[in-house]
Amino acid sequence: MTARLLVLGSTGRIGCLLRRAWQEPPEGLSPVWHGRGASSDLAWDMLSEAWPGGRADIVLTLAGVTSRAGRLEDNGALGMAGCRAAEAAGARHVFLLSSGAVYGSARSEDLSEEDEPRPDTPYGEAKLTMERAALEWRGPGRPGLTILRLGNVAGADALLGPRRAPGEIIVLDPVPGAGGPVRTYIGPVSLADVLARLARLAIGGAPLPEVLNLGAAPPVDMADLLEAAGLAWRWDPPRDGVIPRVSLALGRLAALCPMPADAGAPARLVAEWRALA
Repeated sequence: MTARLLVLGSTGRIGCLLRRAWQEPPEGLSPVWHGRGASSDLAWDMLSEAWPGGRADIVLTLAGVTSRAGRLEDNGALGMAGCRAAEAAGARHVFLLSSGAVYGSARSEDLSEEDEPRPDTPYGEAKLTMERAALEWRGPGRPGLTILRLGNVAGADALLGPRRAPGEIIVLDPVPGAGGPVRTYIGPVSLADVLARLARLAIGGAPLPEVLNLGAAPPVDMADLLEAAGLAWRWDPPRDGVIPRVSLALGRLAALCPMPADAGAPARLVAEWRALA
């Protein structure tokens, strides 16, 4: 039996990559794409309209606001709209996309789901507010809930994602005594595979954690990523305040969704991005 997977917010950067990755629907899943455009299966203004009705087995809420545009405080309203839609649609489980930014950036160790969030940006604070509201909402008779704390997605991130003018040189902050900043990344194809597996686990009734880091190991030096992509770049002059490393602990994810050993390698990240570009 095919399960209906409602994807809320499918017209953003991550949603567009996911649509391309799932042009052939994943095994056992039938995606229903939500957005405001004519290309979507479901048009619904999550902030101002009531749930229009319909059934879903799993809900994946990608809808959110970044610091680049919009009102950050809307992240909480969008997250709760996704939770309420899942309940109204009779869904078994809702996956709510958050961010590793909730941990903050002052720690050098791998950031675990059990670590206390200490966001140090308005975006991280907004996502943590969303998480807390969702965790308060959960309860008997409601869908299961998993908050996905995502790292960087190759092709949807600030380094590789924005379209640049021909010949533009990317500027990267150096890390004293090292190279470039190190971050947790995941390729969009790997992300699509992980999300499909999580959805199938939820449909099968497997126990899932309430909070789950989402990325691929090992973390990647951003300079190596630019080299693998063959993009023109240079070092910026050294400056104070550069964050050397933000790395998510991924043991909990690996137990649920094993990935290839090179899933976080720069060459693979770039290949997955370009396969869906």
